[in-house]
Amino acid sequence: MMAQFTTGQARQAEFFASLHRAGDPLLLANAWDVASAVAIAAAGAKAIATTSAGVAWSLGVPDGAGLGAERAAAVISRMAAAVSLPVSADIEAGYGDSPDAVAATVAAVVEAGAVRISLGSAIAQAAYGVATRAAAELFTTGTYNSSAGGFEYGTMNDALTL
Repeated sequence: MMAQFTTGQARQAEFFASLHRAGDPLLLANAWDVASAVAIAAAGAKAIATTSAGVAWSLGVPDGAGLGAERAAAVISRMAAAVSLPVSADIEAGYGDSPDAVAATVAAVVEAGAVRISLGSAIAQAAYGVATRAAAELFTTGTYNSSAGGFEYGTMNDALTL
């Protein structure tokens, strides 16, 4: 599977990275649907972050792996299309039980419009070793190919900018 930043996503990813400055923390409001993303953008936010719990609950499923990759990517796609800001996606533990499954989630979320992902600390230990290579590949080349070796991870306290 291959995920590729669009030109617009690449610009948004660079802008999002520029917002991370020592001594000037970036505060991200969490959106759970299109309406909340639009409201956050209208309030003057510089970026949007999703909340996996809020997204899941807004769709009537429990927080955790209940949302699934497909539904998460669909909501992220609608949010990213509705705002002109970078979108950071909280994807729990990647909605998969193997590095390849989590890589597929990452690819779907990037294709949906996210420029950053945040993986919960519950991510399977098996995915950790694979994680750094793919994110670095996506960030430096604008593409990610799972056959070239996995994806990068970050926990909720150490999130990853793609």
